[in-house]
Amino acid sequence: MYLISRYAGWGRGFWVNVDNGAVDVRTKHEDVHIQVHHGRIVQQTTTARDESTTLKYGRERTIRKAQKILKQEFFEPGTLQAIKKGSLYKKQADIAFCQTKGTVKCFSTSGGARGKEVFKYDNGVQAYTASIWRKKLLLKRPNGRLWAEVCGKVSLRSIPIAERLDLKAADLGLTTIMRQNNWTVTIYDTDGVKVVTQGQVENRQKQGKWLERGRAIYYLSGVPVSRELYEEPSDKWNAYEVLKVPNAQLRCSLLTKMGYDKLIEKVKPRIIEASADGGELLEIDTHAPDNNHRGIDRIMRMIKVICPSTGQSYVLRVPPAIQGYEQARQWTFGLREESIGEGASLELAKET
Repeated sequence: MYLISRYAGWGRGFWVNVDNGAVDVRTKHEDVHIQVHHGRIVQQTTTARDESTTLKYGRERTIRKAQKILKQEFFEPGTLQAIKKGSLYKKQADIAFCQTKGTVKCFSTSGGARGKEVFKYDNGVQAYTASIWRKKLLLKRPNGRLWAEVCGKVSLRSIPIAERLDLKAADLGLTTIMRQNNWTVTIYDTDGVKVVTQGQVENRQKQGKWLERGRAIYYLSGVPVSRELYEEPSDKWNAYEVLKVPNAQLRCSLLTKMGYDKLIEKVKPRIIEASADGGELLEIDTHAPDNNHRGIDRIMRMIKVICPSTGQSYVLRVPPAIQGYEQARQWTFGLREESIGEGASLELAKET
């Protein structure tokens, strides 16, 4: 090992070859103790205040605070910091979970991937065992009673599950630890028997009827909606409720399912302009606040056109900036708003 000084000043630079022994480096904020054997660094201990980190190259890293071991990582022999294969590769203590503290142990597969994670409270009760091959995760409270049951595979990362969950959320923030898109959860009261939260997730979004802290909530593509909107047929939906759905994709899907013709029957739109053949440019006030941040247009405009062959009417949505019936009609032909504003138009020889 070579010890070289840098930025020491003119005439103060030096270098020293160290084959065996120890080197101590002290700075304003930390002390570093380095052990050298046959010219190679075998161990390094960095101390700052009451916390020290000892790195044994190719073996382990240990973090202590006030002489108490907080974290240990074990490395594959012959490497600097690769996960040790097929056995315990990390042990971390003093992790807060469910208003108490405990220790997590992480185990790797024979290939060196993260395979299993076990968390025990300091009183000896096992909070959970999570592994990449299990299809169910059980969480327990410090008293040993069942806390939550999750059906689905979890994702193991460098940060333990106990630190990734949001214990203040009704669903414990389980989305952050799930590996699959579809899963179900049941969360129990402190007695381990009464269900307080229950539901399913599809494509990483809450779906269907959920029980959250004892209250029934209905979800469509992750968006909470009323029971009527979830259960009743589309012809009985409250049109203004559909218009106020915050998720734009879901709102568009619901409007399409209900039909714009049914929408204008329910909300009584204002007629901006009518055509000679019975067509109309319509405007709907959604009653959304002008400063809303959910992507909901305060004003919606639609064109009602009459098929010249069948006499049947069709309702299509148009941009809210469209000012006249003919402009809206030209937009349905595929012209852009900018072109329409510049006077461009299409004249059809015959409409069918």
